[in-house]
Amino acid sequence: MIITLLAIFQYAVQATVDLMDKFLISTRKIEPLAYTFYTVVMGLLIVLIWPLTYFSLPIKFILLNLLSGAFFSLVMYVFFKALSQGEASRVVPFVFGLVPVFDILISITTGRGILTAAEVAAMCLLIPGALLVSHQKHSSWGKHLALKTASAFLFSSYYALWKFGAQLGPTLNNLIWNRLGAAAVLLVLLCWPIFRKKIFSVQQKVPNKKSTAAMFLFKQVLGGANFIFLSFLFVLGKISIINALQGFRYIFLLLFSKLITKKRRHLIEEDDSKFVFTQKTAGIILIFLGTIFLFI
Repeated sequence: MIITLLAIFQYAVQATVDLMDKFLISTRKIEPLAYTFYTVVMGLLIVLIWPLTYFSLPIKFILLNLLSGAFFSLVMYVFFKALSQGEASRVVPFVFGLVPVFDILISITTGRGILTAAEVAAMCLLIPGALLVSHQKHSSWGKHLALKTASAFLFSSYYALWKFGAQLGPTLNNLIWNRLGAAAVLLVLLCWPIFRKKIFSVQQKVPNKKSTAAMFLFKQVLGGANFIFLSFLFVLGKISIINALQGFRYIFLLLFSKLITKKRRHLIEEDDSKFVFTQKTAGIILIFLGTIFLFI
């Protein structure tokens, strides 16, 4: 029971991080490539604990971890791009609601076997739920849908690549190699003026630079601490139960965005009409039920 409550609290914190990402990208006008750059490069701070976790790996696994890290940077860019173009309470449930669907499909195409009854039931809930929470009546909805779907597929592909590369040695040791690969590919981009301009010139457009930087740093610390806390919960409790509770992330995201929109609509640009709120709620319920079917 305590682990369950702690997991729910962890998802509440994650929903807060999601909204901070949306605020910084959209309201504080940080270009998605620049946001990805600063997020990933700051993640290099994890190397400070490497002396405590270092484990000698064969070159094959080092290269796999570096490659998965480089792929991680692409994944985060596409996700932040999707987030910059849509509402957080639509984008996050859609993307992470579809990730398990792509996980299943990838595992089948790589030779795992046929679908189980629970997986079929989960997909019958996750896909309609994701579409329902995402649907909007405007001309660019189709393009944004494609971008969010690509984000979900890339996340799923990254998890598969990460799992393959991190099968030897301590997880933290592999994660550090992963983050080195992620930062390296973005640092290489600085060799091209077009990418340098996107990453650094955005600073001229950011309002309230000091408060924006402080909020970004706080978000990084909060997100990092929450990730470590989740890893701690995976050790203490059942991973399947904790994953099944992920629907609380979407519920908190919807409720927090509703509260913020009522008080400060301009902060996160959410549609809080009765119809849209009901639509999002129905979609999130389907995603929540699909996640439970999948993991329990």
